[in-house]
Amino acid sequence: MQKTIKIEGMSCRHCENHVKKELEAVCGVTSANVSADKGTAVVELAHEVDEVKFKAAVEEAGYEFVEVK
Repeated sequence: MQKTIKIEGMSCRHCENHVKKELEAVCGVTSANVSADKGTAVVELAHEVDEVKFKAAVEEAGYEFVEVK
């Protein structure tokens, strides 16, 4: 299963790595592909994950969570 998270505030590779680390720490996330250029993170999931957990991870990384598609 795959979900795309819209994120605002990322501008560089460091931002991408920080968000990737936080998202991959969420239980159920098997991988995260983060793009500062697109303002997105595409996460691969082992099982359904509550949107609140994505929001918390993005905010913990210091960026603005917008939505999950």
